[in-house]
Amino acid sequence: MRLRPVRHAVAAASAALLVTSCSAGKDTSPHSDAPSSPAAAAPAPKPLNEEQLTAVTLTPQDLPGHKVEAAFQGPLISTDRPECRDLATALLGGAMTGTGGQVHTQATKGTTTTKVSLHSWYGTKAATLLADIKGAGRTCTGAINVVTGDEKVTLTNIVPGAALAAGDENASFSAEQDLSGAKTPIEVALVRKGTTLVTFTARSTSATAEKPAEVVAAQLKKLN
Repeated sequence: MRLRPVRHAVAAASAALLVTSCSAGKDTSPHSDAPSSPAAAAPAPKPLNEEQLTAVTLTPQDLPGHKVEAAFQGPLISTDRPECRDLATALLGGAMTGTGGQVHTQATKGTTTTKVSLHSWYGTKAATLLADIKGAGRTCTGAINVVTGDEKVTLTNIVPGAALAAGDENASFSAEQDLSGAKTPIEVALVRKGTTLVTFTARSTSATAEKPAEVVAAQLKKLN
């Protein structure tokens, strides 16, 4: 009976040795080579809503020498060439679909009025849309017949312009609008900043429309 405690002591020591041996073969340090869990994907940037877009839209104080006022959003348009619809919308400064928010204003100086339309989308929609419009600007040659509300407009002489030093990416176009026989020259700039796409549509009552460089600079300064 006196030997039993000795046997229990030996068994306990053997078990302790086994645990120690197993632990020595496993790296439990924080620098282990075990694969780490994948990093969580960065959340998609949220678009500006209409209240936020309104806070960064142009005011008379931003453009001395211009008459700055709210602009009519206008109805969604339809065209006889569906592949040219987004381009036609941009050229006319119209409303766009699926936005997180949009606001419209206009600035007039001399004979030229520039409509400024700010649109925001979730994810990469703004970038995708601008790429589609650029592509349409190369392929939508000839006339585009547009129905906007009760009016019928024909867009002709659509010519892509030079790139601008503005925003994350941009595009520009020249065109002519024919409304019931009255022809109006148009100069258009599109600038993407993050999830926001801004269209600048300049129309003139004279023979030519001035490029809206001054209006573009003032609007992007606020958007930044």
